[in-house]
Amino acid sequence: MTLLLIEIAIMIITIIYGLVKGGALGSAVSSIVALFIMLFIFKLPPSEPPVTAVLIIISIGIASGALQASGGMDYMISVATKIIRRFPKAITLVAPLVCFLFVFGMGTAMISLSLEPIIAETATKSKVNPKGALIGSVLASNMALLCSPASSSTAYVIMMLMPFGVSLITYLAIVLPSTLAAIVILSLILMAIEKRIPFDESILEETQEISEEVTHDKKAKYSTFVFLGCVVAIIIFGLFPGLLPQYTVDGKSVKIKSTDVVQMFMYLSAAVNILIFRIKSKSILAAPATSNALGASLVVLGLGWVGMTIFFSPGNQIVLQTTIGEVLANYPWVIILICSFVAMIIGAQTAVAAIVFPLALSLNISPIFLVIMVQCLNVNFIIPAQPTLLLACELDRTGRTKAFSFIIPGVIITALSMVLAYGMTLFI
Repeated sequence: MTLLLIEIAIMIITIIYGLVKGGALGSAVSSIVALFIMLFIFKLPPSEPPVTAVLIIISIGIASGALQASGGMDYMISVATKIIRRFPKAITLVAPLVCFLFVFGMGTAMISLSLEPIIAETATKSKVNPKGALIGSVLASNMALLCSPASSSTAYVIMMLMPFGVSLITYLAIVLPSTLAAIVILSLILMAIEKRIPFDESILEETQEISEEVTHDKKAKYSTFVFLGCVVAIIIFGLFPGLLPQYTVDGKSVKIKSTDVVQMFMYLSAAVNILIFRIKSKSILAAPATSNALGASLVVLGLGWVGMTIFFSPGNQIVLQTTIGEVLANYPWVIILICSFVAMIIGAQTAVAAIVFPLALSLNISPIFLVIMVQCLNVNFIIPAQPTLLLACELDRTGRTKAFSFIIPGVIITALSMVLAYGMTLFI
């Protein structure tokens, strides 16, 4: 047991050190250092690298980068802005739902960073305290990343659970409605609280006018439609796998893997942008969405590889089963605490999943239980280091949105999503 704890400690220390020194790329390469130590010093047998997850994330990054380079992401931001400004008095409810919808469709939380100034400005002009709308929007954007087929976090989680019988549609059928319901409930709670607090009209004089949206060309709009069409196609083929072509190989019927379907449609979206809309390849590679996806793919490669090497090692498996395994067999909810703690320290959803999910699966935790608790990967609101959280604090001119303001709402919405997700499993 001592040796296993040392191995886990080395993995966590190297990951955190790399994260502090070099962000996502730093944690990725430092985790490879940890893998080197496990293989050459502790003599652990190597696991297979998570190549499929890396390929999926890269394909999503290329498609998102093409969308961003074409102006499609800016177009989506302008559409979201119009919706938010149309319902100013109900912004505490509308803003989180809009953020969820657009992050779900785009697969990136970058869109919420652009919407937060609009949310704060619209709420203030409408004499609505912006705190509730900002808190709800930040939390909803994070949760949307674990619902979107176009998100690297969702892609990795499903890739991990698919060998255990959890398909994309099973995952979405549990996570999507439970998350949406949790967002609505939290928004209504925040709305009720905000209405009881008088609005400070003195801040209206300090409110800065945010420029109106610019006109977007047809290329940006068409690129958006193509991207969203590909996301819808992924969902449809996941829902109706019988629509996929079948092949006969050595007398056996073979279908295209769902993980390959995701990659093909994401690359199809990028191909349309390059070949038809004539988006330059250099612009796609230089897009922030592409570089972020590259960082996420390296995180999955490094953390997933070293995590599976440690937790699936035959010797460590025996230790885990006779110690933590016995506890989790009787109290599976303990994995929720473990996941939340790791998420609080690491922050990045994909990185947390790469550490916790191999451990949980190696200890025979039910994959459906992991789906129920998947939003625990979002417990990154305890330590205030998330860009969307920090920006929300700066944008609230009332000064009421603090870094610690997200803790209680975050715990509530995470708990709600798990309770509701459990309820959804009763109908599946």
